[in-house]
Amino acid sequence: EATQTINNLTIHMFDPVTVQISVDTYNIQRQRIQIHLVKPFIEGFSVPAIVKNKTTIDEVDNTITTPVKRLKVKSSK
Repeated sequence: EATQTINNLTIHMFDPVTVQISVDTYNIQRQRIQIHLVKPFIEGFSVPAIVKNKTTIDEVDNTITTPVKRLKVKSSK
């Protein structure tokens, strides 16, 4: 079984965790995805949660799927 143990805390495969995902743009030609553990909190390893936008997935989905009104163009024939 795949597990990781640190400071008497064991994380098993498929245990729910919260991560922070960001893009490191330090080198614009070689951008990298960074993944940091938020929960469970491990001293010296985890990072505090950053809440920049409280948009939910449902709100994003509704914005994307909202139909766009099309303009009717009259033919000049």
